[in-house]
Amino acid sequence: MKPQPAASVLVFAVLLLAAGVFVLAGIAQLAATQALIGQNEWEALDRRIRLQNSRSIARQYVLSTMFAASISSDISFTSDEGLGGFTLSPISGTNPQDDYWTTISTTNTIMNIKINPFTLMERGGFYRVVVPGSISDGVDNVDWNFQVRTRSPITAGYAVVQHKPANNDITSLSSSAYIDMNQSEQIIGFSEMARMRVSSVSNTDNDPTGYDGYLDVPIGLAAWSPFTGAQVEAIDDPMAPTEVQILIDLGTPDSNQINPVLIYEVPAFADYTVPGTDPEIVLSNLPVVSVRLLGTEISNLAPLQIIVPSSNTNVTSLKLSGRNPGINPPLGRPVYFNLQRISNSGVPFFVSDAGAVGQSWRLGMSAAHSDVVFETPGINIVGGIRTDGAIFGAPSLRPELAPGGLDYIADRMMWLEDYKTP
Repeated sequence: MKPQPAASVLVFAVLLLAAGVFVLAGIAQLAATQALIGQNEWEALDRRIRLQNSRSIARQYVLSTMFAASISSDISFTSDEGLGGFTLSPISGTNPQDDYWTTISTTNTIMNIKINPFTLMERGGFYRVVVPGSISDGVDNVDWNFQVRTRSPITAGYAVVQHKPANNDITSLSSSAYIDMNQSEQIIGFSEMARMRVSSVSNTDNDPTGYDGYLDVPIGLAAWSPFTGAQVEAIDDPMAPTEVQILIDLGTPDSNQINPVLIYEVPAFADYTVPGTDPEIVLSNLPVVSVRLLGTEISNLAPLQIIVPSSNTNVTSLKLSGRNPGINPPLGRPVYFNLQRISNSGVPFFVSDAGAVGQSWRLGMSAAHSDVVFETPGINIVGGIRTDGAIFGAPSLRPELAPGGLDYIADRMMWLEDYKTP
């Protein structure tokens, strides 16, 4: 039978048409799949952006309030533009008059607290409160914790902390770590530790007086008792003094101690009892111009914060007598000296050591709006100094290696960390 060309062409055309149908169906399926995947990717990206927006908005809210007051009521916010939203809840046990500087926290690492190895202020204990909340991705609310943290840079191991406006070369004052607010990399030392943005540690914001890193923080503590063991002694003629100083024997336990932390505020004027007089002669309202600390080697005494408030302009010197060792056991008493001055006071503060030169003296110190002059050559401070003024006299400032109770009394910084709730 003779082949028919027309039939062959018809069969080929049918096969070609069938193949084309499969190809077109595949293309259509691929296009539909790509369209679906593309849409899902855009939706996922949109949710991630909303989540980050919500996190940023929530952080900004906490940062704007945490330095002055605690979050004392439920907070809920949703952007009218659909950019994100968040909720926050008050911390259990706090109320409107509480703040995060004095909120009682814990250094117990058994607790469910997040130790952050990227925080250069970590190095042991720290104070923290956790504000629970959630942030929105536009579809779901993701549980999120905002951790407000405070700690003294002195107890964290930074023997020198220089705040603006001071701008001095402090590299010779500490052979280990220090903080200089004038440097772009402000925390210097601990090079073996992971790095992080220093701004989140010390430059979160400026306080009303312009400090970078909150040197002017409130001087109150979470739970404390007044120190009652201070004495008034003459500086010149003990029978007819014109000025007096406050003597604090650090080896004296306080009989009035209820809480494990003590505070003593230095008065500007004090009454002085003339020794050996009968009837007793009391000279009233003599100016207090100095504080003398008598060191001790008695361990396990309650840490003591000594405050010179900004209203007290009479006190201009600190005298260290005896030994309050800070290197080898037995260690001296943890003591922190908090000197407050009004802005631009121009009044220097003098520190002298009547003990053995070269011996370590355990002491942490803040000096706001004041230069500090170390009068005794070779004075060796274990702890450190935090100031916005110049430091004169080339003291040896060494870090506190066993802060212990000093963590509870030292002048602290505050910063914010946040993380997804586990």
